[in-house]
Amino acid sequence: MSQSGELVVFYGCMFSGKTTALIDYISQRQLKPNEFIVLKPEIDFRAGKDKIATHDGKVHDCIAYSSGMELQDLISPFTKLIAIDEAQFFDKLILSELRRYLNKGIDIAVSGLDKDYRARPFGIIPNLIEMAHHKHHLKAVCQQCGADAEYSYRMTQNHVLVLIGAENHYEPRCEKCFNINQ
Repeated sequence: MSQSGELVVFYGCMFSGKTTALIDYISQRQLKPNEFIVLKPEIDFRAGKDKIATHDGKVHDCIAYSSGMELQDLISPFTKLIAIDEAQFFDKLILSELRRYLNKGIDIAVSGLDKDYRARPFGIIPNLIEMAHHKHHLKAVCQQCGADAEYSYRMTQNHVLVLIGAENHYEPRCEKCFNINQ
């Protein structure tokens, strides 16, 4: 009889502490190095190729995952946790693989943006939220008024959907302040 793993999702806008929550979750599990893997999309190179980092300086080793890689090649018989940062950038094809590992009893923890800079559902995060056993909606502080922020406001006029950046391109905003500039 197979045991089900648990899916934990940390989601919210830019600067809401998603990666911090993911790193803290990994640490709290107190697993041995061969019992977990940490993945990030290869397009996110802000902290280097083999690291995830928080805006306040926490860092954790990871594997930069590309769509050509096979998740099964990274999983060992000892793996108890798959952690994924910036999950909104992963292809929907990974969802069925994650379900398979959950069904094998492996826990999965992900962090990611639930909305893009236009306030539309972003990537696979809505699917993961729907599947999740534990959902953590994190909020930032609005840079305009100080209220709870749930939106990532893009300050530059670049209209491509994926624009990797931090304070140089984005700031957290509440709904009212976000909509003033739309």
